[in-house]
Amino acid sequence: MTIAISFDGNQLETERPVGIDVATRDFIRGHFRFGHQEKFYCVCPNIDAFELYKKYAQDEGIERERCLSINQNDPEGLEKAQCLLRYDPGIVRNAWARRHHGQRLYSLCGVAHSIASAEVMEVVGSYLSSPLQSWDALICPSKAIRSAIQSIITAWEGNFKERFGHEFNCPLELPIIPLGVDTARLKNTASPYNRTQQRNLLGIPDDEIILLYVGRLNYIAKANPLPLLIAAEEAAKNSANPLHIVFNGYFNDPVNENAFNQAISNFCQNVNVTFVKHGDPKFPNGVWAAGDIFCSLSDNIQESFGLTPIEAMASGLPTIVSDWDGYRDTVRNGIDGITIPTYMPSAGTGREIAYRYFSGQYSYGDYLGATSQSISVDIPSLVTAISLLSKDSEKRRTMGNAGKRRASEYFDWSHIIAAYEELWNELTVRRKHANEAMPLLKGNNFHPSRQDPFVVFEEFPTKIISFNGRVSLLTEDWQETLKRISLKMSLILPNNLMELEKIPALIAQIEAQPDSTLEQIASALEENNQARFVMTIGWLLKLGIFQYHAPEGDP
Repeated sequence: MTIAISFDGNQLETERPVGIDVATRDFIRGHFRFGHQEKFYCVCPNIDAFELYKKYAQDEGIERERCLSINQNDPEGLEKAQCLLRYDPGIVRNAWARRHHGQRLYSLCGVAHSIASAEVMEVVGSYLSSPLQSWDALICPSKAIRSAIQSIITAWEGNFKERFGHEFNCPLELPIIPLGVDTARLKNTASPYNRTQQRNLLGIPDDEIILLYVGRLNYIAKANPLPLLIAAEEAAKNSANPLHIVFNGYFNDPVNENAFNQAISNFCQNVNVTFVKHGDPKFPNGVWAAGDIFCSLSDNIQESFGLTPIEAMASGLPTIVSDWDGYRDTVRNGIDGITIPTYMPSAGTGREIAYRYFSGQYSYGDYLGATSQSISVDIPSLVTAISLLSKDSEKRRTMGNAGKRRASEYFDWSHIIAAYEELWNELTVRRKHANEAMPLLKGNNFHPSRQDPFVVFEEFPTKIISFNGRVSLLTEDWQETLKRISLKMSLILPNNLMELEKIPALIAQIEAQPDSTLEQIASALEENNQARFVMTIGWLLKLGIFQYHAPEGDP
């Protein structure tokens, strides 16, 4: 099974990584390591992106010669690849483009990440009216993300039924495949030696219990730290060992940094707090080894899956996470860690929030903030969880080992790539036999809003060039003809015209048979591409080389 990856060539930001970029880069690494392909195809916007793709391949032991770039407008190349993968949900444009060439040529596969933004929700909302097929898929990293996507699609199905009085459905597959991690790398990172070294650099004694958070430090778009600060402070009052929160990440802006520091100064009297900037050269592999308990209490609809809990599990850390979105699919409560209940307002409560975001009164950040400020993590349960794990080293060890096994057996890239390949094979089989949605009928355009411009604007000219019409020469001076053709403003996009080498034969045919219709001339020249022939006639009319004579009776 082969696929082509749509690769934009964006470099991973090392100091301020974004989750989707990390996931994309790690997927490509995993695909090179575990993908069963002789050739690795990609669709790149430019040569620099392709060079970066080949570098990533080389980094994983794949010869650069095994990487092949396919032009996005090359249907034969995409057919050979069998499936085009985009590591985002934006497959609608690709579906329309494919319809122009043939909808059974190849499958389309997207991957959902955060779906809260207006742009992504609009894309998902357009699935119903696009020519997506049952042999296409949008991979969802969690059950909750699939539910959210299905909610948007279902709402549009209801809207279409209300508007048109008929049932509509989207044939797109929505399989659940989680994101993956490199468990071997993380296992080696979290060694006893690294623990001692990292703790020495942090200046944190071995008897202090480190509650580790890894990720962006953004109380609006990631996780509000208040529940962790309040609960850790409460648990510290009865803890035999000092508690120490370590935030390993980065602030988007001074607003977030000031907000974190304000909260810490107000709540943390018995708990120490340390910030380790992501990318700190003293900690090239992060501070996973230094931690005792991983804590991530996402309360935000921007979250889609959450890689860091799996990374923590792969590092052998017990986890305390919010019972939220993809975290719920990752951490088994009481086995790998402890999940903390979350609460949010009931359906119908946030309609005004949705409208304000739609109408531009709210930015995306406002939308996230207005939503997350009414989503809560159960603090008493969090206090209990921190207290339990901070005092019981054996339970920490047991949960950490269970999490490490789970990460290795379920979330390692070797398993995730195998699940991807199984899906792609299923789509290939289905593409050969399943019914086609929105088949392109002969004579129809591939896209309703991208019609033939000579159809859309046919009322603009005085007359339409007809195959029953004739043309005559306005000039028989070949040098004059060449002068007009060679002007910069004369020849704009020659690929829409007949080959220039055929122009002398066209002119000679008109000279020899001046009474012939355009249809007869095209036949005599054995010009099978009627569209290019007519556009060439129009072009030569424009240059004043030909004159058009409409057939009798033409209005």
